Amino acid sequence: MRVSEALSSFLVDQSLRYNSERTKEAYRWQLSPFIRYAGDPELQDLTIELCNAYKLYLRSRDVSSVTCQSYCRALRVFLKWLFENRFIADNIYALFTLPKAKRKVIDCLSDAEIRRLYECDFRSDSIKIRNGCLVTLMLDSGIRLEEAVTLRSCNVHLDERYIVVDGKGNKQRIVPLGRTSVQFLRVYSELRPEIDAFFVSKDFVPIKVDTVKDVFRKLKKESGIPRLRAHLLRHTFATRYLQNGGDLFKLQQILGHTSLEMTKRYLHLSRSFVCSDFDEYSALAKIKKDG
Repeated sequence: MRVSEALSSFLVDQSLRYNSERTKEAYRWQLSPFIRYAGDPELQDLTIELCNAYKLYLRSRDVSSVTCQSYCRALRVFLKWLFENRFIADNIYALFTLPKAKRKVIDCLSDAEIRRLYECDFRSDSIKIRNGCLVTLMLDSGIRLEEAVTLRSCNVHLDERYIVVDGKGNKQRIVPLGRTSVQFLRVYSELRPEIDAFFVSKDFVPIKVDTVKDVFRKLKKESGIPRLRAHLLRHTFATRYLQNGGDLFKLQQILGHTSLEMTKRYLHLSRSFVCSDFDEYSALAKIKKDG
């Protein structure tokens, strides 16, 4: 069997694991360069030497260190699957290490930007109210764009102040709601029909991911925040949660992270916000005062 044929079986297995079409397409996209580089070899011709040569090849190309790491991570997942399902005899996965990548600083909205965001029109009609509800829900609970899109009416519990979201890998989790979210959700609930999908279009059809992306493109212009995007709201929620004294382990559950290491990325940024009295301790503070 060739690697391309095994990749087809791997993607079928991803479907059986209830992974999204977006995840499957990401694996297909990230593994295709390896197949082209290796010339679609037979599975028995896969070696750690070939995989390491591919890693060096990626480094020599005009791609970022983050992209290089992502491609190699996808290859590691694929190699592990091949070994565990006895497609290959050698555990190449255990020998194939990831290249280091430049760690990006996680960004979040400032208080001033949040105020500007809420100066946008979220009340003139039902669609504007829906958009305000989407923004508030993602900013106040940290749910992903896809989780907001697939939110079901039966999973919205306003009196108890929580929702049940369908996360990655079809894993459900309970996400608490703040008072502001509940207020927006109540107003929107009175305007929408009693159907399964919670967020709908003006024709009462369930919205799609592209619908929300279009909403944020318009809000970006209206608010004057060029970097505004849906995932920025998730970053902002997580950072503010820790900044305000929230528990790291609870945040992991709220965000639906499988690893605590993923959640710890927000610690550095939240601590930098806590240093509001930094000027009192700056090396230049006394000099400036004396001057």
